[in-house]
Amino acid sequence: MERSFYKKYFQLEKDNWWFRVRRNLIVDLLAKYNISKTAPIFDLGCGSGYTIGYLQKLGYNVSGTDISAEAIEFGRSQGVDNIEVAQTGHIRPPEKGFDVILALDVIEHIQDDVGAIKAIELALKPGGIAIITVPAYQWLWGVQDDVAHHYRRYTLNSFSHVFHRNTKLAVAKKTYFDTFLFPPIAIVRLISKWFNINDRESDFDINNPLLNKVFFWIFDLERSLLRCFRFPFGVSILLVLRKND
Repeated sequence: MERSFYKKYFQLEKDNWWFRVRRNLIVDLLAKYNISKTAPIFDLGCGSGYTIGYLQKLGYNVSGTDISAEAIEFGRSQGVDNIEVAQTGHIRPPEKGFDVILALDVIEHIQDDVGAIKAIELALKPGGIAIITVPAYQWLWGVQDDVAHHYRRYTLNSFSHVFHRNTKLAVAKKTYFDTFLFPPIAIVRLISKWFNINDRESDFDINNPLLNKVFFWIFDLERSLLRCFRFPFGVSILLVLRKND
């Protein structure tokens, strides 16, 4: 991610419709898979740790790392506990492994995505789950991917090839999401690409208080449906992978 975008991104995490609904989605999944408040949860690539702080306030036992010392320093200044700068490409789990590992829009930042999934597998306890989100469709590549230094976007099939090389991980849930807002997001990205429109620092610039409320309502409605349904397309992909005993 561009260093100039860090501080703005930190501020967005609190109020932006996308991050708010994604946090609600994570809480839904922790409840669905009966994750105890005392179970160790690890957030890989946690950024400033806003999600960690949010879950800690709900009583969850969460820690995390990020490669950015600036991000970790900012998170600590905001009162987030148990976050540190990642020193290696490995995850240091507790003796029995983590019950949950979160990788929320992280894998696309890592050149060796197969190695990243393998590290997640090794750090999970038997029966533990990984909750992973990644951006969908390479043809949706836009300014947000550039500023965030993404290596790629995925389809469900292409991401399946990544984790199927790790035979101890089985799919518990897989779906596209951010489906209801897919048409306007796709139109904006395609028009920007076709007409070479680069007048914004990121896609988060396309927002105001009214849009933020409307987008939140639409996306949060979709979240409630994700409890029971899978969506065939969307701006992002969600996978829950379980480590076999």
